[in-house]
Amino acid sequence: MSTWGPEAAAAFRAYVLQHAVNAGVGIERVADLARATGIRPSVFSKWFNGTEQPSVKSLERLAPVIRAKLPELLVMACRVRPEDIGLDATPEPPEAISHPLARELDTMLSTESPLSPDDRTAIETFLNQYLEPYRRRLRSRGRRRATA
Repeated sequence: MSTWGPEAAAAFRAYVLQHAVNAGVGIERVADLARATGIRPSVFSKWFNGTEQPSVKSLERLAPVIRAKLPELLVMACRVRPEDIGLDATPEPPEAISHPLARELDTMLSTESPLSPDDRTAIETFLNQYLEPYRRRLRSRGRRRATA
């Protein structure tokens, strides 16, 4: 298990805040996290500066709010090692999904979505068909630039 401290706290902070933003539930600041989880802002401050390690109970409260996987949060909070729970490496913060529609689609298409697998597949198929002309234009533009 890695050691909790400022470096681990910084990685944990980046992971939590990016998940919160991507969740699309209006969480953009620590105050928003505190309100949504019922955990005091001062506790988040202690976590994020590395002076206090998040408890498992707090992580259990945090995970569904930011739509993160609890095992990954446990690793990020240095509660378990990645290999102890079958992960190959320490999780990275997710890529930023900036547009609200992109965040909503990401949520709808995730395996944790309340939609059935068939519904998720239907949405993915529709989006792929709808976006294909746009993708073709991007590919042809890229080929023209490469030959120029």
